[in-house]
Amino acid sequence: MSGDKGHYVLRSKAIEARRYPSPGRCIFCGVSSNLTDEHIVPRALSGTGEMIFEDASCKECNSYANRTYEQKAWENDFVGVRHILELKQNSRRRKGERRMPKVSFRQSSSPEPPHAFIDTLPAKSYPPVYSFVVHEPAGRLVGVERDGASSLILGDLHLGSKNIVPTPLQTRMPMIMGLTEMVVAKMAYCYAIAERGLNAFDATDLLDLLMGRRDDIFNFVGRPVEDEHLAMLRLHKFYFRKRGDITTVIVHLFASFGGPKHEVVIGPDRQL
Repeated sequence: MSGDKGHYVLRSKAIEARRYPSPGRCIFCGVSSNLTDEHIVPRALSGTGEMIFEDASCKECNSYANRTYEQKAWENDFVGVRHILELKQNSRRRKGERRMPKVSFRQSSSPEPPHAFIDTLPAKSYPPVYSFVVHEPAGRLVGVERDGASSLILGDLHLGSKNIVPTPLQTRMPMIMGLTEMVVAKMAYCYAIAERGLNAFDATDLLDLLMGRRDDIFNFVGRPVEDEHLAMLRLHKFYFRKRGDITTVIVHLFASFGGPKHEVVIGPDRQL
């Protein structure tokens, strides 16, 4: 256990192992055939333990999310942190070396030609830092229509167990605006439905976002509207919150390392 600005972080890679029973139909499109398990915490972001929602998505919806935003996120926003922490890989890549972004040993004060980032390092030797972006609270929670990213907070998360030794090494981690937020939105939706059931919320708008029928991600995902200290006992954690008549889920990514918090708008409760 090590101290970080007055807080203690466990640097654990464990998540709470849970299996939720099947809802009997796809939680995205409603079909009841060709169902497959849904990983609430995607395998690519899992260390030890899994949160499985059994037969909760059809193969078509599962494939859509994977090819549209999840796989892109694993190869861009999350590529460094996944490999530095040695999180799970799919079966086709387990035997190979984890591919890390190129690095440069050029001094930061030197001019950088386009070919500067040409060197490679194994994951175990890569600088143990995860860079992330947290945006303003979701537009739906603050009465603002967001058609793109607004002001944001940039952060670096130290993933190692020892202090970082300064070196002339430079890294260039790829990041695509909105990818992390789409992954987080899907995680929050799957968790909410697994915990409360398909009929608990009117999540029509969030579903439209997840299935590509709208693209205003920042109306649904941003930093929490209220800052609060949350437990750092697991790699990732989920929390329900009520904001007026809207239910939200806070997704605390890399919580045991003191990582970023995102609040996702699920929707109003249904009147049952």
